[in-house]
Amino acid sequence: MSDNSIESTSLEEARVFHNLIEEHFSEVEDYRREKSTQHKLSHILFIAICGITSGCNNLKTVAEYARTKKAWFQSILDLAEGVPSYPTLWLFFALLNPEAVSKCFAGWVQAMVQRSKGRLIAIDGKAQRGTASPDSANSFVHIVSAWTSENGLTLGQCRVDDKSNEIMAIPKILDIIDIKDSIVTIDAMGTQKTVATKIIANGGEYILALKGNHSQMHDEVINFFDQALEHGEEGTEYHKHEQSESGHGRVEVRRIFSSENIDFLKNRTQWKGLKSIVCVEAIRTIKEKTSKKERRYYISSLSASPKDFAGWIREHWGIESTHWVLDVAFREDSQNAKAAHLPENLSLLRRIALNFLKQDKTVKAGIEIKRQKAGWDNDYLLRVLGVKSFVCHRLLGTVDAVCKMKAGPSKSAYRSRFQTALEQQRR
Repeated sequence: MSDNSIESTSLEEARVFHNLIEEHFSEVEDYRREKSTQHKLSHILFIAICGITSGCNNLKTVAEYARTKKAWFQSILDLAEGVPSYPTLWLFFALLNPEAVSKCFAGWVQAMVQRSKGRLIAIDGKAQRGTASPDSANSFVHIVSAWTSENGLTLGQCRVDDKSNEIMAIPKILDIIDIKDSIVTIDAMGTQKTVATKIIANGGEYILALKGNHSQMHDEVINFFDQALEHGEEGTEYHKHEQSESGHGRVEVRRIFSSENIDFLKNRTQWKGLKSIVCVEAIRTIKEKTSKKERRYYISSLSASPKDFAGWIREHWGIESTHWVLDVAFREDSQNAKAAHLPENLSLLRRIALNFLKQDKTVKAGIEIKRQKAGWDNDYLLRVLGVKSFVCHRLLGTVDAVCKMKAGPSKSAYRSRFQTALEQQRR
């Protein structure tokens, strides 16, 4: 294939990706006056996603990135007025409706990934510490997000003004994403009767952490496992699984106990679908010093083995690794944009970029290096934005939309040329 053909195919891939943005975000209302609009909503989203994926951490750097790549963007998009400036980007994302954008994003992700029965979806909140006011240390914005261990992808998000309001955000998240046939795990803040009811109503199952915010049930479950494990009293039958991990001078032994004997729970009927209780006991030995036993408790709508519960509870903490990557590779905790809807919209852009970067397996490097490489190499950026598991299997289904592009190839010609490009990418 000649260099011109490769370049032509790359530009077609870029246009396809733009077309997917236009397709999936078409329901987002553009608040700007039509006659005074110089840049299409889809164009700004395309440029911003490319910029964030390529190492930009804020809108100022996205604007500079767009100016530097102006010729490349103009070869892909109809940019009669040039690329958007920083003030344009700032105002656009400050006023863009984040709930509508998040809903469209969730639909986009669900359309792109293959979903299997029994996948785990973890829901957790993350503080954006850079948004805190100097005179109020805990005034930072919280973003509650849903993450799936199956693909390592963020499925959706919602903003709350403080951690206590996560309770209000979780039902919104559950309505945005598809949880049918999935297992939803949430920490103790989200352990609410209304949340359990919504999960069951939406076709999912739950594993909810149990702490002192439900003191009566917490005490009842603690007492049950104390009697069962220490005294073996009648009526406290349970199942057990043990596993251990070692490394770097540390050994951790985890024992997982589960029971479906829940008749003793006074308020059990108020928890929709409740079937079992779980105890996870951890003992750590670091440099021959053994820590005290640490026990954590859960309630669940599942009838499962303790080994299965161990895996699901362990998988939940994968969402914490995503939060870590956002702080380390995207410098999220140091970003202080907090006006209007900037925090949640920029958070969503980072998660979109991270979703793409995680799916790329062609470069054996961390997310931060992948972002730098995407900034250096347009072809690699397009490869990231078109990796098979996230986009490619869907692209050939969007031919009708692609063929609406100006001067676009015929449907059959496009399918043939793009199929060739996909095969080369897979190799």
